Amino acid sequence: MKISKLIITIQTFLFIIFFAVLSAYAQDNTVIYEPKYDYAKLNTGINIAYVTLGDKKNTPIVLIHGVTDTFLSFSQVAPVLEKAGFYVIIPELRGHGKTDKPKKGPYTIEQHTADINALLDKLEIKKAHVTGHSLGSFIAQNLAVKNPDKVSSLILIGSAASLEGNPTLAWLLEGDADFPGINKLKSLTDDFLTDWTASSNYDPVFVKKTFDNAKNLPLYAWVYAFNGISLNPENLPKIKVPVEIIWGTQDTFFPIKDQLELIEKLGSDHIIFIKKEGASHNTHWEGKLGEEVANDIANFVRTVK
Repeated sequence: MKISKLIITIQTFLFIIFFAVLSAYAQDNTVIYEPKYDYAKLNTGINIAYVTLGDKKNTPIVLIHGVTDTFLSFSQVAPVLEKAGFYVIIPELRGHGKTDKPKKGPYTIEQHTADINALLDKLEIKKAHVTGHSLGSFIAQNLAVKNPDKVSSLILIGSAASLEGNPTLAWLLEGDADFPGINKLKSLTDDFLTDWTASSNYDPVFVKKTFDNAKNLPLYAWVYAFNGISLNPENLPKIKVPVEIIWGTQDTFFPIKDQLELIEKLGSDHIIFIKKEGASHNTHWEGKLGEEVANDIANFVRTVK
């Protein structure tokens, strides 16, 4: 009887501690998990969901997430930038989050770029500093090429100059002996999604929400988003604005050779390269790097005239 009571007491204690930790994260003012969404009907044909933080009069920074991500990708970055005195805009790309998911694909870089450009027009933002992660970084690159008047600087996280011969993308689309590839899949398993969303993030709420977002994304949106990714390295010399590249040394998607190629091909004469030791492709949410990456962005933007 005493042993049973002791076990119950220990279980109750652990239960209280667990939810106290979750509560602490939820109250952490450097993290926003339940943002207020706004929506805009764009001339590109979609209804886009987006989040804004900060005073509209402040210098604008646009944060563009990667494939299968949402606002959540920057949930630990955006509040720090707001506190630093910036006006932060985080759109959810077509096919993702609360934004429209057209049944006709693929979702191309050109379409994403047009969506972001149209949103900036809707918000009457003439020029912004543009941050992109992975797919978002390719959209940011393209925006700087196609609409250079809209871009004050670029911050590229987990980026590259080219996708030609990229083994990870090829595996994801076409698979191997153990994985058929998303182009042939009928559904995504929880095991695959757990691997896909795995990270060393310290926040269990973030980890769960990342998994849930990926799980709730229709398979066709995965297929359209990944099949729509293409890059034209020949355009990179056209990018003249200041560029900050943030890269995790454990990024298996785009290793160091991709970073060196990107630096070589960019036309900018103001390039900052920051390495985050031990961080993965999702550099800005590894461990406790969200605030650190946000400060890197803020400090860089302040140097741009």
